Amino acid sequence: MRFELLCVVALSLGTCFVIGCVEKPAPAPATPAAMSTDDAKFSAAIAKLPEEDRAAATAQKYCAVEDKSRLGTMGMPHKIMVEGQPVFLCCAGCEDEARKDPQATLAKVEKLKAAK
Repeated sequence: MRFELLCVVALSLGTCFVIGCVEKPAPAPATPAAMSTDDAKFSAAIAKLPEEDRAAATAQKYCAVEDKSRLGTMGMPHKIMVEGQPVFLCCAGCEDEARKDPQATLAKVEKLKAAK
């Protein structure tokens, strides 16, 4: 009886050791260093804009076409005027898409500014 109990305990411990009985840790969140690199690129790109455009670009933060693309990740943001309003894009390649539907582009800019 003791031998059987000892075998069961040994097998249980061995299984835990081989398979692992602890929960795997969650993936680490983005490191401050990675975030500060993005912040540094953003700040550097915004600094290249004329002073009168900096506040609007800072408020928008992301491209009006590729809204996952943070302004500055591809160099200085590209500025266009849409119905008299400044719109910032990640690159000149987004300009045609932004101009296709001016109302949608301006609505997206307002949404980006409100997201802060």
